[in-house]
Amino acid sequence: MRRLFAFALDWLVIAAWGAVVFGAVWAFTSGQLPADIDPWKGQLVGFLAMTLPVTSYFALLERSKARASLGKRLVRLQVVDTAGGSLPLGRSLLRNAIKFMPWECGHLVAHQAISSGDAGPSTWVYVPMAVAVGVPLWWFVALLVTGQTPYDRWARARVISANGP
Repeated sequence: MRRLFAFALDWLVIAAWGAVVFGAVWAFTSGQLPADIDPWKGQLVGFLAMTLPVTSYFALLERSKARASLGKRLVRLQVVDTAGGSLPLGRSLLRNAIKFMPWECGHLVAHQAISSGDAGPSTWVYVPMAVAVGVPLWWFVALLVTGQTPYDRWARARVISANGP
């Protein structure tokens, strides 16, 4: 449950970053977004403005000396490799890229749905929609049952108490 609370605290950081991005978009467009935004361009802008910085935030802080995002620090958790040492940057990036992949799929679904108009989104959009909804549920159940998420296993990482395992 501490992990979930830590992630909830980190969402405050993500929300603050989102507010900064929203403010910048509002300032540069005077609040008037073009009506005919290409969904793939919107996806790219969203990835560069939100997903990449958020993934980097987690990867870099969990790779840092503290081994923890701000939320994990507040609840005294650390991300380590399976031997208890610092997680290498590549594995930290992998861990967090996998963790935020469903979020990015949700963005993809939103961009496609908004641009589809009355016709509705294409059938293929249901695949990333299922990923955006189903994968986090699978990870949550895995965390409750085994104490470890699949992305931790795949990145050969563990989340431990800052006072030890």
